Amino acid sequence: MSPETLLALALVAVYVADSAHFLAIGEALIRTRSGRTAGLSFGWPFELAGRRPFIPNPLTPFWPELRLVWTPSSAGGAGAAEAVSAEMRAHLVAVRPVAWIASVCAALIGVVAPLALAFGREPLFVAATLLCLALSAAACALTASRRKELRLTGLPLFSTILVALVCLPCAGNLARSVAAQRRWSVGAAELPALGFEGIPAATLRAQLQEALGAARRALPEDSAAHSALSEQLRRLEGEAREPD
Repeated sequence: MSPETLLALALVAVYVADSAHFLAIGEALIRTRSGRTAGLSFGWPFELAGRRPFIPNPLTPFWPELRLVWTPSSAGGAGAAEAVSAEMRAHLVAVRPVAWIASVCAALIGVVAPLALAFGREPLFVAATLLCLALSAAACALTASRRKELRLTGLPLFSTILVALVCLPCAGNLARSVAAQRRWSVGAAELPALGFEGIPAATLRAQLQEALGAARRALPEDSAAHSALSEQLRRLEGEAREPD
């Protein structure tokens, strides 16, 4: 296999690997679509070093995922979940311009550049790389200018921008990286109140029951967290018996 082919494969592999999430117990990933919450994932059904991996669709970097920490208590109730949902939508609006620029970077460095290498079109490869670098710089500048709306400052902002500028395949995931920097906290039983589109309530409750059951098994039975999770599971089971 030629060095050009290896480099082409490496560009794609780095882009895909950089988009991966590794979710601990108590964490979830919200899939989005066109500025709306469209699905919930607790990761793939196996663990690596105690975390569940999840790789989003590499063809949709313009729909960044949101990170969520679900808590065993539900102090705020459904009203708090609805407020979080509104904040998420506002966050996605702030990320959207960055997402579109980053998506062009992903197409250039993840599709055009590898194909140019595979077919020996060196000028096209150089042009795609330089254009990706310019767009990455523009996306980073836009991210910095929107740091207040994105609530991204200090070291997280600096490291996110640095990675996107130094590693061009990572620039395609800039919106995903920016969106994942902020994490919301919602009571486990209130997650359905976030208003997911395209996912039946029964399916969502089944996912939640599985995740809460796994988390409860990892806790001592006499702990407060175990009792709180048991209460959340009872609430979900009660909702499941009610007609939707």
